[in-house]
Amino acid sequence: MPLRDHASFGAAFGRMLLRGVGQVYLLPSARAGVVLLGAVAWQSWTLAGACLLGALAGTAWGLSVGDAAGSRAGLDGYNGALTGLGIMAVLAPGPLAWSLVAPLACLAAWFAHAWRGRCAVPPYTAPFVLVTWLLMAAAAGLGLPRAAVAVAADPGWNGAAQGLLRGVGQVMFLDDPRAGALCLLGLALGAPRAALSAGLASGLCLLAASWAGFPADAARMGLYGFNAVLAAEALRTVRPGRWLLPCLGALLSLGLMRGFQALELPPLTAPFLLATWTVRQAALRRAPQARAA
Repeated sequence: MPLRDHASFGAAFGRMLLRGVGQVYLLPSARAGVVLLGAVAWQSWTLAGACLLGALAGTAWGLSVGDAAGSRAGLDGYNGALTGLGIMAVLAPGPLAWSLVAPLACLAAWFAHAWRGRCAVPPYTAPFVLVTWLLMAAAAGLGLPRAAVAVAADPGWNGAAQGLLRGVGQVMFLDDPRAGALCLLGLALGAPRAALSAGLASGLCLLAASWAGFPADAARMGLYGFNAVLAAEALRTVRPGRWLLPCLGALLSLGLMRGFQALELPPLTAPFLLATWTVRQAALRRAPQARAA
């Protein structure tokens, strides 16, 4: 292969990787992916390396099975990127954790590819959730070394502002509000409305959680916002220009998140999935009825 072709493929593959990172927020933008990866690196180089390796493994797997369109759009990379992040959030960084990133990222990419081929409902982050739940069960059953619980840095900002920004950053396991601010910047570079949607969804659920009397420490850590951020973005495109569906999805994800906490189950992005699938299917069923009337 000529040198020019190598360079061209390298640039194209780099864009695929970055779109995969952007698709973590359902945004197929390489520009957003660059800043989002930078936000992860701001908090932890370990998380950034795992995220990039997971995206690389998932994208390479997609290309190896001929899913060029999915790889170009980042659809084969984002569950891998999230899986890489999830592994480092579950297991202590070390040879075992790093050795699992590529195979589990490929497993998540395979699951997403199979889902898209057989089901009209988008998989979103379901492959990441299932793979990470399996890892959590294996880690508990085998007594594997677990990741230490990090204490988030407090930049001294207003608590509500920190909660809002952490709600955006926690999509990628980021609890530093400054990293969350970088995530918002990345979304704004990719699609300004995506940044607006993320900020509003996180803020809405922060207010709702406070009004409902949910644990304040969890609210400040952004744990009630990140599922809402994803639900609002996923539902924003179902009926463009209408904000009712994103708001409904965000609030439903908040209620589901609290339910997972009450049951002491690891939620990951399952509340986002359940809320989005429910609201999306209800909206799509209602649309033909409205046109018929």
